[in-house]
This record gives sequence, C-alpha cells and structure tokens, in this order.
Amino acid sequence: MKNKNYRVSRATLYNTIELLLNCNLVVRHQFGKNIAQFERAYQCGQHDHLIDLEKGTVIEFCDPRISEIIKTACELNNFSPLYHSLYIYGNLRNQANEKQNGL
Repeated sequence: MKNKNYRVSRATLYNTIELLLNCNLVVRHQFGKNIAQFERAYQCGQHDHLIDLEKGTVIEFCDPRISEIIKTACELNNFSPLYHSLYIYGNLRNQANEKQNGL
C-alpha cells in the first residue's frame, strides 16, 4: 500500500488484521521475535516452517509424511485435528564450511 501511495491509518490496518484473523483468512506467526508475521490461510496448502535464528529467514516446506503422522496419531487417540503448526528453529548450514570439515 505504501508503494502505491495509499494513505491508511495504523488503526485501520490493525483492525483489518484482527478481522482477517477472526475469519481464519490469515494466520499469525511468531517466529521467536517480538514482531508478528502474517500469512494467508485461505486456500493455502499445508506447509511447515524452518526458521533460521541467525539471519531471521523463514523457509516454507511441505512433506506429506507429516500429514500421515498426524492422521495416524489422531486415529490412534480418537482425536479430531483442526490444524497444526510445526516450527523448526536452527541455522542454515554453510555448505562450503561443511565440505572443509568433511560433513
């Protein structure tokens, strides 16, 4: 909105975000910082997140085995899942350093 010179108050943005969250159209992520990040939830495929604590980058990934594990665990425990979240925190490995160290 800033790039297109739209003038919108901060209060309007916060109220709109709250409305989108309440309607389950947006999901809020708190990746270990004081700043929340928002992601579209509507018609968005299942995915999880790798969070690089050093650089602050977030990598989205999808592995169908995770869905199968969740399905099996829920069936075994007579549980109905609504949603899940998986955050894996760490650091991106430097491939050049790994080659030097024989990893």
